[in-house]
Amino acid sequence: MMVSYHPYAMGRAEELWGADWMDFRPERWLEKDETTEKVRFVARDPYTYPVFQAGPRICLGKEMAFLQMKRVVAGVLGRFKVVSAMADNGEPVFISALTSKMKGGFPVKIMERKR
Repeated sequence: MMVSYHPYAMGRAEELWGADWMDFRPERWLEKDETTEKVRFVARDPYTYPVFQAGPRICLGKEMAFLQMKRVVAGVLGRFKVVSAMADNGEPVFISALTSKMKGGFPVKIMERKR
């Protein structure tokens, strides 16, 4: 018996994410503290997003990894912008497999931002 986890399918499961699973709404993971007016990330059930596993054996480096990802992305996107390089603005075609990918890849251009 083979048991596999398919992140693409889990990320699109209506039972987990609701009827608007396909809508880009980052605010669904944010919560505003009414007293401080600050917005913070609110984690869902850790078993829903098992990249770092959950429970007593959760990855000890999870928070450091999140911090590093945020810093790198902020630094790169602060200097560069990523734009689609697809011919005639076509929609990418998804290929369903064990590891999901797009037919022909998803070409992008990295352009330096004007300061």
